[in-house]
Amino acid sequence: MTYITVRQSPMYHQMTLEEFLFQDNARDVLLNDNTTNTRTYEVPFLTEYMERKFRFDIHHLVEKLREFNDATASLRSVPRHSLYEEFYIPKRSGGLRRIDAPCPELMDALRRLKTIFEEDFRALYHTAAFAYVKKRSTIDAVKRHQANESRWYAKYDLHNFFGSTTLDFMIRQFSMVYPFSEVVKSEDGLLQLTTALELATLDGGLPQGTPISPLITNIMMIPIDYKLSNKLRNFEKQRFVYTRYADDFLVSSRYDFSYREIEKLMVDTLQEFGAPFSINTKKTRYGSTAGSNWNLGVLVNADNEITVGHQKKRQFKAMLTSYVLDRRNGTAWDKHDIQIMEGLRSYYRMVEKDTIDEIVSKIGTKFGVDIPALIKEDLRAEP
Repeated sequence: MTYITVRQSPMYHQMTLEEFLFQDNARDVLLNDNTTNTRTYEVPFLTEYMERKFRFDIHHLVEKLREFNDATASLRSVPRHSLYEEFYIPKRSGGLRRIDAPCPELMDALRRLKTIFEEDFRALYHTAAFAYVKKRSTIDAVKRHQANESRWYAKYDLHNFFGSTTLDFMIRQFSMVYPFSEVVKSEDGLLQLTTALELATLDGGLPQGTPISPLITNIMMIPIDYKLSNKLRNFEKQRFVYTRYADDFLVSSRYDFSYREIEKLMVDTLQEFGAPFSINTKKTRYGSTAGSNWNLGVLVNADNEITVGHQKKRQFKAMLTSYVLDRRNGTAWDKHDIQIMEGLRSYYRMVEKDTIDEIVSKIGTKFGVDIPALIKEDLRAEP
């Protein structure tokens, strides 16, 4: 099978492949105003008409990869570890996450490869994928479930997603995703794509900290995202909503469901594609909006509202009050602390803008100050 992904016009209904190719029975029906949506089609083979319609010069794509490989040959002649700096950052769930930061020369090379994939190959992502996509965030992922008025949520976590992603698996998955699928049909095309992707690996997997690892995961997951989305659209006579944020799978429904059956479906689908990673069953979580339904850092409450939660808002109020009082008393905050506070304000406004603006306004009115203006002034001040 070959998977073709295109940008889905927000102004029309979800088109069939025939409608997309032949503009047959196109209807002027407003779908939504989300320009980040895509549409993936599964076809057994490409016809000559399809190839003409998409207008990819496969020879040109192979040559772009060859030029990249020739230009980066020196990077392959040195030990790969010498091109990285390793450090660790805290995880939200606790513990530490290893980050491998490429040296400037490798960073530049991987950025060029990313540009080739995005501009020449026009690489996209399945519409269920929300991580590492411009104009998409965790909030957008949760909003898709909110739009369904889902009441029951199950969250599944992949074990060692990046580190387990082998070069062989990447090639197998890319071989099903158009137009990479056409490039690998020639021996030279397969060699050039394999050589290019190998430069993006470290210790047999994908390192976290490079500009291209996220894009690679979204491309290779297109067939899996497609299968899971389609199967869950009507699984055991029930409709589910499926989204993926990197290695976090979120599945929801309006009604109670067997989350272990969904977990089995995911495990079976990963095995179907020979995925080298697996579901971390210890992290599987299930609950309803009647309880503490936290997903991707936000809460969907019983009123189907997305919120950052009462506790975080209380802490934010205390932080703002402390900032204003300290400033009034001549105690200047460190610029880094102000940046953290402003970052929280920006993020919380993404989740519930009116509520956060009201909090800021009330505290500002209480003390007779314009808090956003004070923050801006302090951040612009010379150290």
